[in-house]
Amino acid sequence: MVEAVFFDVGSTLIRPCPSVAETMARAAAERGHALTVRDFELHMPAMDAYYEAEYLRDGDFWCSHEGSTAIWLDQYRYVCHLAGIGHDAEGMAAAVNEAYRHASSWEVYADVAGCLRALKERGLALGVVSNWDAELEDLLRGLKLLPYFDTVVSSAAVGYRKPNPVIFDLACEQLGVRPGACAHVGDRPDADGDGAQAAGIRPVIVDRHGAEPDCPYDRVETLADVPGFL
Repeated sequence: MVEAVFFDVGSTLIRPCPSVAETMARAAAERGHALTVRDFELHMPAMDAYYEAEYLRDGDFWCSHEGSTAIWLDQYRYVCHLAGIGHDAEGMAAAVNEAYRHASSWEVYADVAGCLRALKERGLALGVVSNWDAELEDLLRGLKLLPYFDTVVSSAAVGYRKPNPVIFDLACEQLGVRPGACAHVGDRPDADGDGAQAAGIRPVIVDRHGAEPDCPYDRVETLADVPGFL
């Protein structure tokens, strides 16, 4: 019997809006660079690849607020160099990072509110377990999501990051629930799936774009399926 459900944040509950390419183009225009959204979109796959390589090499940057901020800044600097404005990489990165500190630069997926309401109506405890900086709670408050959650555990605040099971253990402790009575919903089979399973929690992977056909864990295409699935 499930008593509590934890959720990842990025690509599970929310996504950047405007996109990173759009935000970088706007910052570039404000700083006098003649670059379009398309100019930045060309480099988004390289930015994603850069993040994945850094995460696989040593994802412990998520374990502190400074490290969590640094990985965002590093990605934006990298794109600036690829786009030919490396001379302004510092200023650009700071401007883009500042934009994403605010709720107005993020969008809640359309399936989130209905899922969370349905789970709360069942009497389940809800929590967040996310690799994020220490300002996560403020961001969720700005997005009007915080009232749904009984606890918010960000990696930077506790010093452990997924897939380390300790971050899940801490979340269970805060809710006073056994891991075996919990499920965790996230988008990454490695961080969310492996981490939750190692903690004795049931993983559920939300695969919105069919990118994880070989995922070894329970998989849903939308959060709207989660209440029935559990």
